Amino acid sequence: MPMVQVTMLTGRTIDQKRKLAKRITDAMVEEAGARRESIIVAFHEVTKESYASGGVLMADKG
Repeated sequence: MPMVQVTMLTGRTIDQKRKLAKRITDAMVEEAGARRESIIVAFHEVTKESYASGGVLMADKG
């Protein structure tokens, strides 16, 4: 059972997540030969205060 975890900053709408889940699932079916019903997509949302890039908190990047 393939599981894809997506970590991103908070703020996406439920519609955006629906579209992402569908496209990620489609890609797994088409490229990895996975069965659609066995694919799990999990969204892990983090705040700007809990996410850093290049050693700098996203909250400090403006």
